[in-house]
Amino acid sequence: MYCGNCYTMCPSLPIADGSGDGISIWVGGKVSNARGVPRMSKLAIPFLPNNPPRWPEVVKAVKHLVEVYAANAKKHERMGEWIERVGWERFFKLTGLPFTYQHIDDFTFARESYRMTPTFKWE
Repeated sequence: MYCGNCYTMCPSLPIADGSGDGISIWVGGKVSNARGVPRMSKLAIPFLPNNPPRWPEVVKAVKHLVEVYAANAKKHERMGEWIERVGWERFFKLTGLPFTYQHIDDFTFARESYRMTPTFKWE
């Protein structure tokens, strides 16, 4: 979906191991610089069980997030724009998601590693 999280970082691995894999849900990211600068996604749900082939927990969580977003966003507002407008604290309150220690972004070099433009960084 071109959110930018896996652009050059995530390996292409199948998520078909129901006992050894888990799924996390990230929201608000975009690679495009249309209407604003690119943004990295942020963690919304740190872990959901991987239950292939229909992933019922993931489908339920994504459906819930989209329904809350649709009920609260302005017309033509992207999810990331909506979250920035209402704030992350209100996002968690509206969605009913618990805020856990996994949500704290304390990576020391985050500013240097996040993509600030859709172009490659050569180092």
